[in-house]
Amino acid sequence: MNTPFPITQLDTPALIADLDKMTQNIKEMQQQIDLLGLTLRPHTKAHKIPALAQMQIDAGAVGICTSKLGEAEVMAKGGIHDVLITTPIAGAVKYHRLIALCKEHPKTVIRQVIDHPEHVKAIARLATETGIEVGLLVEVESGQMRCGVMPDESLVELIELINRTEGVRYDGIQAYSGHLQLVKGYQVRQQTAFDAVRDVFAFIDTTLAPRDLKPGIVSGGGTGTFAAYPGLGYTEIQSGSYIFMDATYAAIGDELCDVTNRQFSPALKVLTTVISHPAANRAVVDAGMKSLSIDLGMPKVTTYPEVTYQCGGDEHGILHLPEGHRQLKVGEVLTMLPSHCDTTLHNFDVLYGVRDGMVVEQWAIEGRGRSD
Repeated sequence: MNTPFPITQLDTPALIADLDKMTQNIKEMQQQIDLLGLTLRPHTKAHKIPALAQMQIDAGAVGICTSKLGEAEVMAKGGIHDVLITTPIAGAVKYHRLIALCKEHPKTVIRQVIDHPEHVKAIARLATETGIEVGLLVEVESGQMRCGVMPDESLVELIELINRTEGVRYDGIQAYSGHLQLVKGYQVRQQTAFDAVRDVFAFIDTTLAPRDLKPGIVSGGGTGTFAAYPGLGYTEIQSGSYIFMDATYAAIGDELCDVTNRQFSPALKVLTTVISHPAANRAVVDAGMKSLSIDLGMPKVTTYPEVTYQCGGDEHGILHLPEGHRQLKVGEVLTMLPSHCDTTLHNFDVLYGVRDGMVVEQWAIEGRGRSD
């Protein structure tokens, strides 16, 4: 972007990021991970923008994560050279796309998470035919009861299958407890996260290591739990939401406070316009479910913290004003703090970077819609 312009010129609903807060969040997380002696592999499902991924790498990240193959295609095309796809894929179309992606970007390290022999066999067959090798991480059940093999002999069998199969390479393990990222209360969250993977690392030490199957990479952790694993064998942390934060993360607590997280600053906001004021205690804005996701609750009205937001449908948000609150002006622009940064960002085509009331950057959200 060449010419900055006042934020007041943005039409609404509009998605904005405070650049000073965002860049400080990037710096702070990298410093925290460095102090832990680990590497950072940010999860870009939070922003889906190659330029922001590059900012994280420039700050010291080893590479990035994507949830979906489609996001990985966007990141590789955008010049990111180290990508971990954290969700298993299945079906002939997906397997062919993965191999094509690796073939198209031979200088990019692309690793795929798997948890079933079918994944190994299908990927290996196509990789061998194409003359390439694909690095695999085995997902291990870590309390979420989603994907992942149990830390038992089934894990050993899967690793041994990879090791004896041409076209694939055993690069490590993914142990991610996504369901614990938003547990409220710092000490409770840290202990719960530690306990969730204790058996995984015990199995690595007692069974995998003696059989020369110890993983070179152990990837996991997140914004809420990145510091929860002292003494365990993680090598890299997959934190993602820290770059933006949101109302839900802001309420999980930190070392000093159980109800407010101040490690990172909420940087992502949505601008919305008052379009109606049909009653003294009720106004309507132009940001509904198609702008502000509500999967983790309602967004916060940062312009007027005493005002509460209610979803009014696809296109409308309803504001409830306390008794005696001044009337809002039709046409007034308000700032909202999303409850969930990932799913809110997925509603927009463009993210505007703002500083001191001016729009100084704008990025196409290139991974929007790439849930394929």
